[in-house]
Amino acid sequence: MALQALSNGRYKSCLHRAVVHREKERRSLAYFLSPREDRVVRPPPSPAPAPRLYPDFTWAELMRFTQRHYRADSRTLDAFARWLDPPSFSAAPLPHGPAQAQGTV
Repeated sequence: MALQALSNGRYKSCLHRAVVHREKERRSLAYFLSPREDRVVRPPPSPAPAPRLYPDFTWAELMRFTQRHYRADSRTLDAFARWLDPPSFSAAPLPHGPAQAQGTV
């Protein structure tokens, strides 16, 4: 999701689904790790003005949203942008904040 936000939607996030084999050991290698929680995720300045698809956010905000309010899927970043609720990013209204959003998205 971060790459999709950093690229302003140019690159799409793919869903990761690990499949466990009953009889064969699975090995994983981490090649992309989470940034520090206070780091702001935003696309770099663009030479050609383009409308921003996603607001700036911290990694901690995204993790709080996905862990408490919304299971990650192909619509997560759009739902997260609406949850943050800046008017310029709200395509469809969703309740804002943890108390109102829980169980509604």
